[in-house]
Amino acid sequence: MAWHLDYLNAIPTEKGRSDVIAEPLEIKVKNSLLLFISFEKDDSKNKVDIIDRAVGEIIRISGNVGVSTLVLNPFAHMFADLAPPAEANAMMVELRQRLADRNFEVLLMSFGYFYEMELKAKGHKLARISREIR
Repeated sequence: MAWHLDYLNAIPTEKGRSDVIAEPLEIKVKNSLLLFISFEKDDSKNKVDIIDRAVGEIIRISGNVGVSTLVLNPFAHMFADLAPPAEANAMMVELRQRLADRNFEVLLMSFGYFYEMELKAKGHKLARISREIR
């Protein structure tokens, strides 16, 4: 899921249940794309292909809304067959790097933490979109 935002202020509040934890990072950005991303078990079998397709779709969406700042939010709350946390985190880090290599400013919300978020989402027809990449 991708949300085109006027601004986002995100503050880590508490550690989740995952053993995979990244250093908590406070995020403050304007005119960005907030991406809620989850990896499922089967994704690790084709991780290069899955990440390639995700990068392509993110580039397309960001081009359509005119942003170069991306915020990746590890978001496992809506999916049942999740990849193990270590694999999901590794894929998220690789996705971040691949997007950064394409000249995006990419912020990664800390894996394993819950965030308090203040945001203002835009209201145009592409402001909130959902994609499933297989």
